[in-house]
Amino acid sequence: MKKMILINVITIVVLVIVGVVGFHFYNQATSYVSTDNAKVDGDQIKISAPASGELKSFDAKENDDMKKGDKVASISAKSESGGSPQTMDIKMPEDGTIVKTDGMKGSVAQAGSPIAYAYNLDDLNVTANVDEKDIADVEKGKDVDIKVDGENANLKGKVEQVGKATASSFSMMPSSNSDGNYTKVSQVVPVKIKLDSKPSKNVVPGMNAEVKIHKN
Repeated sequence: MKKMILINVITIVVLVIVGVVGFHFYNQATSYVSTDNAKVDGDQIKISAPASGELKSFDAKENDDMKKGDKVASISAKSESGGSPQTMDIKMPEDGTIVKTDGMKGSVAQAGSPIAYAYNLDDLNVTANVDEKDIADVEKGKDVDIKVDGENANLKGKVEQVGKATASSFSMMPSSNSDGNYTKVSQVVPVKIKLDSKPSKNVVPGMNAEVKIHKN
């Protein structure tokens, strides 16, 4: 008798657990569009030489916080008239933090080629790649729950922009059906998410993230 009661109790407990787990997944599926194919992003600032020539100085270093107009480097470039070289400053086009340098004093820079890269770390966002089957449920202004890898606190944000083309449309080697063989591949659409608040200094562009976009 006691054995039968124990079996019934265990059965009820298992059914309750299965019900709770089932409800959780049902709620997640009906209330959110979720993906772990997301990353922290921002507007990359490319600092380029206005003309080809030798870098006479390189003042910026990685992790330097710089303001618009600050001197990054100076370059000695030949004048268009063929006269003596002119020295000109290369300046920051926008406020930002230098994250990578591709030049050094004495090296030769080509016109238009970046010598350094920067981001405004106070104005980051998240780019989430949402499956094409779910994109109809994603609307501008919807709330988003964000978990960044390596960050303890969850972040909040809102959908700012839904892409009008799939991510593969911008691939350097887009898929082709010229040989007559076709394999259907699920596509993803990039969704830009604006953060509601500034993240910690540990959050940097390129970090992986998981997002849950509210449907309602």
